[in-house]
Amino acid sequence: MVSSASQPRQDRIGGDPLDVGEYCRAVEAHLARVNEGHIVRIVGVAFDLVRGWALAGVPLSVVRSGIERKAERHRTGASRRPLRLEFCEADVRTAFEAWRRAVGVAGVPLVSTGEADADPDAADPPARRVPSLSRQIARAAERTVRAAGRLETPEALREALTRVLESLVALQHRARHARGAAREAIVRDLVALDRDVIRAARDAAAGDGLDRLHVQASRDLDRYRARMSAEAWERSLDASIDRLLRGTYGLPILDLDEMS
Repeated sequence: MVSSASQPRQDRIGGDPLDVGEYCRAVEAHLARVNEGHIVRIVGVAFDLVRGWALAGVPLSVVRSGIERKAERHRTGASRRPLRLEFCEADVRTAFEAWRRAVGVAGVPLVSTGEADADPDAADPPARRVPSLSRQIARAAERTVRAAGRLETPEALREALTRVLESLVALQHRARHARGAAREAIVRDLVALDRDVIRAARDAAAGDGLDRLHVQASRDLDRYRARMSAEAWERSLDASIDRLLRGTYGLPILDLDEMS
């Protein structure tokens, strides 16, 4: 059971209660999944860390994304021990900042929690070397292969991903020696392919699936809503749904500005 020095309590976000214990249990369950069933309890320092994410308004989908990014590197390293949550902090912070930029709320103040919020801008995440364009495309192609190969991927989406993969292979070949205008043309092609992926994913999730993502996106953005215009809210909602679709189907990010 998730615990700290005392039982998890309900904090308040604006006027609504936040069940920190439920949030922590969801994070703990995801950590167990990436550790292939090995349970690492969220207690002590880890509990304080997760509680800070909850109070800072970090959506669970973003926490999962950060954990998975760290887990990928953890699996390729020498360690055979289960991944601990404390080692995921920088990746969750980076994922949160990427989410805020992507959904258009990077400059929108959070609604006060009534106590000090964890500040995602308090410290910059460690700088990472940006891989070459060719390598970025190769990673996107690898993720496209994995997404297309998932048993739960709808057939129409699988077919669309297969077409995208063929285009990525061609673009990767061009990117090896592309400079200047040639490189800019590849970047534009990637943006167009990214739109194709999202359109295919929205078609695949149409109906109840898209409705559920709409509800989740609204919940993730709720703390920003009072500070946003109606137009900005709709743009952010659409962007959040698109990111949730990527997570649902394991889709690649092909827009160079969002690639990681």
